[in-house]
Amino acid sequence: MVFFLTWYFLYVISAAFAPGFMRIKVAGEINIGLCFGLLQFVSTFAITMLYGRWARRNIDPVSDRLRQRVARGRRT
Repeated sequence: MVFFLTWYFLYVISAAFAPGFMRIKVAGEINIGLCFGLLQFVSTFAITMLYGRWARRNIDPVSDRLRQRVARGRRT
């Protein structure tokens, strides 16, 4: 989370205070600002996939056990 928020605010601050840097062309009409923006999407999807895998391993088994207890009528 800390890495992602740092990365996001770096992008926003760079766009606001370093527009010349963000305008540097990388290839053709593609500039650093566009690359940073696209990498924001990539990092968001990567974090979402990693969290989904973590949740399936750690949260789903606990919720399945709880669901089975409730279905059997046990309160604890």
